[in-house]
Order: sequence, then structure tokens, then C-alpha cells
Amino acid sequence: MDFSGMWSDKSGGFKRRLKDSLAPKKDLKHRVENAVRILDKQNKRLDIAIRSLKEKDKRYFARVVEAIKNHDRTRATIYANELVEIRKALRVLNSAKYAIESVMVRLSTIEDLGDAVAEIMPIMQVLKNVKGNLTLILPTAEDGLNKVSDLLQDIMWDATTTGVEPIETTISNEEALKILQEAERKAKEEMEKELPGIPSEIGEEKESSVFGEFKF
Repeated sequence: MDFSGMWSDKSGGFKRRLKDSLAPKKDLKHRVENAVRILDKQNKRLDIAIRSLKEKDKRYFARVVEAIKNHDRTRATIYANELVEIRKALRVLNSAKYAIESVMVRLSTIEDLGDAVAEIMPIMQVLKNVKGNLTLILPTAEDGLNKVSDLLQDIMWDATTTGVEPIETTISNEEALKILQEAERKAKEEMEKELPGIPSEIGEEKESSVFGEFKF
């Protein structure tokens, strides 16, 4: 009996099985890392846009103050209304930035397809809401967010084909809502801390969710 041949076959079979079992995990890691890299690029673009809007905010606030000093209520109101719109855009950008940062942290915790299912379903809901608001102000962000969504969708498909049970839609939506609400809270706190208030008699920004009704 050719024991060496038997061992060779068994060893080869074991190696193949080991390689097959490790390949999905390696591929999963690669795709997750790719998604994080794309999101990091999006956040850097957001940082640039936020800095630009903050500079614009300073200019318009100075114009409001100057118009008030000159007792020019009409011009002050025009500048104040423009300032309100700038700050609405800032809230959207800041909220999107914090939401994407949270998504990146969650993606970095994924180790296997089981983790992927638990994290990716709410993440995809978050990105859908972020994209719907962000692309109105920063259209260039759409391509990057679409690429990430495609990567995550592929991972979810792999999970379902390997028998991993998806989490309930209700649970997924609740997790997504927590991420979005926390992002909004951080954005609001930052703006209140950094930006001076608009005189109430000139302009007033109504409080509302920048993500609308959180469409899932």
C-alpha cells in the first residue's frame, strides 16, 4: 500500500479545505477595509466642505452685525436668512461626517460573516439616509457612498448564500436610528459651541432633523 501517496492526497485535501475556509474571511476583510478607505476619503472631503462653509458663515455673520450697526434692517434680514441656510447645510455635513465615522468604527469590528450581518444591515440604512441628504449639498459624495453600498451588498449576499441568518428589519432600523440620532446630537452640540447665535429679531433657525424622517 502506498502510504506516502495516501498522505499526499490527504494532506493536499486538507490544504485545499483550509484554503477554502480561510478565503472567504480574507476576502471579507479586504472588502471591509476597502469600504473603510472609501468612507475615510469621503470624510476628508466633508472636512474641506465644512471648513469652507464655516468661513462663509463668518463672513455673513459679520455682514449681519455691520447691517445692524448701520440700522439697515432689510440688509441685515437678507444676510441673516442666508446665514440660516449656510448653517442648515453645515448641520447636514457635520451630521453626515459623524454618521460616517460611526459606520467606519462599526465596520472595523467585523471579523466574520456573522458579525457582518449584524453590523452591515443597519449600516446600509444609515448610508442610504446620509446619501439622500448629503448629495443635495455635496453631489460628488454620491459615487463613493454608492461604491461602499455595493461592497456591503456583496458581503450580505455572501452571508445569505452561506446560511447566515439575517437580523430582523426592526432591529436593524433601531440600530440605524441610534447612529443617525447620535450623529445629529454631536453636530448640533458642535455648532452651538463654535458658532455665534443669530439675533432672534433678525433670523431664527427652526429645529428639525437633518435626516428628515429617517427613510429606511
